[in-house]
This record gives sequence, structure tokens and C-alpha cells, in this order.
Amino acid sequence: MKPSILAIADSDSYLKLATTFLDRLGSSWQRRIALVRTPVMPTEEQIAAAFDGTSLDPQQLQFITLHQLNSTVQEDIVFAAATGPVVAEAYSRILRSEPAAARRTALISALPGVAFPATAKGWNYRRAGDAFICHSHAEARDFSFMTEERPGHQPTIMVSKLPFLNSGGFPPQQSETIKRVVFAPQAKVPFLRREREEILLTLEQTARLNPGVEVVVKLRARAGEPQTHLEQFPYDELAEKLMQDGKLGPQSHLRFETGSMSDVLSEGSALVTVSSTAALESIDRGLPTMILTDFGVSPEMINTVFQSSGMLGELSSLSALQFGAPSKAWLRENYFHRMDNSFTDALASMASQAREGRLQTDQDVLDFIKNQPMRQKLRTALPTPIVKVLQKMRRTFQKSRGRNANSWS
Repeated sequence: MKPSILAIADSDSYLKLATTFLDRLGSSWQRRIALVRTPVMPTEEQIAAAFDGTSLDPQQLQFITLHQLNSTVQEDIVFAAATGPVVAEAYSRILRSEPAAARRTALISALPGVAFPATAKGWNYRRAGDAFICHSHAEARDFSFMTEERPGHQPTIMVSKLPFLNSGGFPPQQSETIKRVVFAPQAKVPFLRREREEILLTLEQTARLNPGVEVVVKLRARAGEPQTHLEQFPYDELAEKLMQDGKLGPQSHLRFETGSMSDVLSEGSALVTVSSTAALESIDRGLPTMILTDFGVSPEMINTVFQSSGMLGELSSLSALQFGAPSKAWLRENYFHRMDNSFTDALASMASQAREGRLQTDQDVLDFIKNQPMRQKLRTALPTPIVKVLQKMRRTFQKSRGRNANSWS
């Protein structure tokens, strides 16, 4: 009998993680994907982009509510590829509905991109699971320190590789002349409007100083569309305002695109970002990649993982198309290690234990899920219109604070 897995997702980036993860497992597994109905559900275009390039059929995507996650789940493993509150609530419902001494559903989770440094908030949401998947040796070490600091049950840390990265080890290096510069925004950083405007103005300058080089801003979503993290100052909205103010000119050289990142990261492209998982996709293709340091390198900027990578750069270098090359030592420790069959073998073993009812739920876990924060329960239980009103109030408050802190990782 094939091992079986159900992946649940709730946003664009997590749906991409779910589709690519199941695609990499292959047809030797029985695979199903369900999208949980929440206010951050992806649009049809984002759903299509998440399935693009995989062997999975988007027509088979199912839509569920968290109330449906209970003992009726038939799969051996539930892969919770979702934001923290959804993961915690899904775990809670499944754990409460199955016998503690003979549980038949294994619970695993992962984050959809860079997860370094480890954060207590993201870890606590996923602490009740059986396993947590890291995608680099550096991440695994950082999360292992967290398990050592906390008593009671902690999920097993497994090391895999981001499933949308295809290189077997060190990626190839592109030798072509740069014909396209792709900017990949990160919804949360930089925080300030003027910082984002500075990026747009530098991208415009890059296009003007390099005739024949196309400059693309690859959006995860248009202004107002849902995405994993709220974006206080969407770049397409800012560009319109800059054009109205005459700072970009009536005919901007910038092109804004949505859809699949693979479509824009073609040969001859280079990528620049403040902090985005798209940097890893670019490196994976051997493309020139720059991590901007103008706004700092810190946990707050979500870019400390790129220290010593050889790819740090400043806006002043962008217009000259001066890109560094990644360090092999950094590549080995961060996302570009070689993989064998140990991860999939461990996953299959976990599925077998679940099918045979050999999993146990510790009393510590049962106590833990009884005391979930009310904020978390509200996030997964309130009707969508009410949550949207609360999100609007939260965005207004954030604007008054001048930054975009996000609590739904």
C-alpha cells in the first residue's frame, strides 16, 4: 500500500510549498492538497502559479474549513503548509479527535522559505507536531537550540531541501550578459514608504542607464489582493503615486508582473531583493543575485541568513549591474546541500507508524493545545468579513506606527 499524505495550505506562498513538496514526493505516494478557507486565500492566478511546473492537477485542489480536520482524515500524514494559527488549530483538532495511545495521523509542518534565524513564535505554533522540516543545515541547528531551551514535547527536526529548488548541489553559474533585472519585493520589509520609493527610483534609473535591459517588478499580488503577509505599501500603488508626482515620469521604464516567478527568471536575468525566497530560486538557476543592504542586515530585515554569502550589495551598485557570486561554503550550509534518500525514507517510516496506530500523543501536548491563545482561535474561527474589518483596523494602526509588523507567520 502506498503511503498517503494530505497537504493543507491557506495562502499563496504556503500553497506553493504544498504543491512542490508533494510533487517531489512523486507518484509512489497517494497525494491530496486542500486549501483552507481563510482571509489570506490565494487568488485564481496565484493558485495557477503555485501549480505551475508540477505534475499535480489544480482541478483536484479541494477547499475545506478547519472544522473538517478531525478523525475523518484518511491520510497517514497531514502536512500543515499554512500560517501559524492555522497549523496550530489543525493540529489541535486532529489530536483531540484521535486516541492518544494509538494515533493514526502523523503531523508535520514547514515554513515556505527562509526560516533563519529561528523564531519562538513560529516554533510554538508548530510545537505540537511530530516533525518540523528545515531546509538547510543552518536552520536545523538554529531550531535545535530552541528545542533544548524548552521542556516537554518538541517535534523532531528533519532536514530536507526547499522543494522548488532543482539543483543537486552547487548550482551552475550563468555566463550570459544581463538582459533583464527582476526585483522581488518582500511584503514585510523594508518598513518605510520612503525606502520603498528609493528602490523604485533606483530601478527606474537602472533601466534608463542600461538601454536594452528590461526591469521587472515581480509582485506576489497586486495591491489589495491577498498574500501570506500584509503589505502596507504595495509597490504598484507606490509607482502610480510617484508617476502622478512626476518622479517616475509619464512613461515609466518599469514593468509590474504577477504569476509564476519561473516565468520571469529566464536566461539572461538577474534578481535583486531586500529579503525574498525568490533569491534562492534565482541562485538555483545560476542567475546573478543581489541582496540589498541599504536598509540594514538584521533579523528585523529577515536577511541575516545572507551574511557571508558573497551576494550582498547596495542600490548604488545596481545601476552598474555589479552582482557578486555566491560563496560555496555558504551554499553548502544554506539550502544548496546535496540530498540522499534519508528524508523520504524517514517520512515513509512515519507514515507506516501512523497507519499501524503506533503514534502516541504526550500529555504535555494535550495540555499545550488546551491553552492556545484566543487571538489564534479568532484568526481561524471568525467569519471572513469580520476578519477583514479587523485586518483593516490593524493596517491603519500599523501606518500610524510607521512599520508593518506581522503576527501570522
